[in-house]
Amino acid sequence: MKKSKSVGKNGAKRKKVIDYNIYEMDMKEKAAGMAVGALLGYFAVSIFFDIFILSVIAAVISGFVGIYVYRHILCENRKKALTLQFRDMLESLCTSIGTGKNIPEAFLDCLYEMKSQFEEDGYIVQELTRIVAGNSNNINIEDLVNDFAKRSHNEDIQAFADVFSVSMRKGGNMRDIIADTKDIISDKITMQMEISSIIAGKKNELNIMIILPFIVVMQVNGMSAASTSLMTGIITFVVKLIALSMFIFAYILGQKMMKIDV
Repeated sequence: MKKSKSVGKNGAKRKKVIDYNIYEMDMKEKAAGMAVGALLGYFAVSIFFDIFILSVIAAVISGFVGIYVYRHILCENRKKALTLQFRDMLESLCTSIGTGKNIPEAFLDCLYEMKSQFEEDGYIVQELTRIVAGNSNNINIEDLVNDFAKRSHNEDIQAFADVFSVSMRKGGNMRDIIADTKDIISDKITMQMEISSIIAGKKNELNIMIILPFIVVMQVNGMSAASTSLMTGIITFVVKLIALSMFIFAYILGQKMMKIDV
């Protein structure tokens, strides 16, 4: 992307362009995800089967799964942070345009204000830096906003970029457009917070329900005598394997059911 490299007068070219659907983990984050996943996998299999080799194999597999899950969590958290920062950006833009400034000046003022709130490494600060620097290099500001919207993979930002482009080319009340977009995003964030509060208790119940089987198995293992029958051991192993698989499936299904998109 040649346009991305050209916006470098104020250091923007040193920042890597972010695709908000792709999260590149550093070594600490990978280590944390692998450690948590490996520990959970090891103790789960150890409690159910009490076979060291099998527990180690499970730890290795679940360690890599832990990296994938943690990457997804970090990616979603980044998207949420971007949405909140974008809402604040729109509020600042709306205020600047309301004072009579044109669009490039409003974006420049917004950049200074966002820097005071989120510092240099804030996601919206990086995006505004690219927009302001790109516009100073004679790149259409609507193209820069569209590029940001595509990389955000956020339907609200994409909708704003589409309307923004049309308004820049054909004319429109930019202040009202920005204000309406801010209100829609604010309403969505409020609704998401209310939904999160409502289902928080259910999430705790789900976590308790997934822990209880392991406690029961530990108690049963402590009370039962070792079996000398090979057939009995095989049947027990298969039953425990099926039970563990069902617990994992039920937990994943429960998490998906409680994920509500607004």
